[in-house]
Amino acid sequence: MKQQTESRLYRIAEDQAGYFSLAQARELDLRRNQIYRELQRGKFARAGRGVYRFVQFPARRFEGIHFAVLSAGQHAVVGFQTALYVYELSNLIPDEIHLILPATSSRRRPGIRVHTIQLTSEDVTHFEGLPITTVDKTIIDCAFAHVDDQQIRIAIFQSLQRGMTTKQKLIDQSRNSPTRVFELVNKIVGEVKL
Repeated sequence: MKQQTESRLYRIAEDQAGYFSLAQARELDLRRNQIYRELQRGKFARAGRGVYRFVQFPARRFEGIHFAVLSAGQHAVVGFQTALYVYELSNLIPDEIHLILPATSSRRRPGIRVHTIQLTSEDVTHFEGLPITTVDKTIIDCAFAHVDDQQIRIAIFQSLQRGMTTKQKLIDQSRNSPTRVFELVNKIVGEVKL
């Protein structure tokens, strides 16, 4: 493999805890046999179907989430409780990785809870190298999914105190939600004194 191509692939993997997908390698014009050759040389390790890792890359936070996103495909977005966990906005440690995928995606993925809600470009950002729902979208989705009200309260308080979102964004995001969610978010936002 050419040094320049390897450097480009490494830069991609650097933001993804050392992982890269076969699809990402193909975008750099790497063929499957080139990947297999580097596997045999010990430069890469197979992490799962269509997902590889640079072996010299140090362990990093959220490795399992990076792997899940890459294995789910290019349109996967971290959301719901997993997004709260990544943003460190609650005490929750999800027992499954929550990903939002297009409705046409396979729903059977071990250890992954698949959600198929519609997302707009304004609903998605990048954080810790992960495609993830914005803080305000995450909080509203979790309230909609009946995450404990106390966890929603913690998430709202922490996100506002840390400047990760605003009261107005939370209120605007909750406007098209069921009445229960809208009222909960507005009540908590009203209690926050900054």
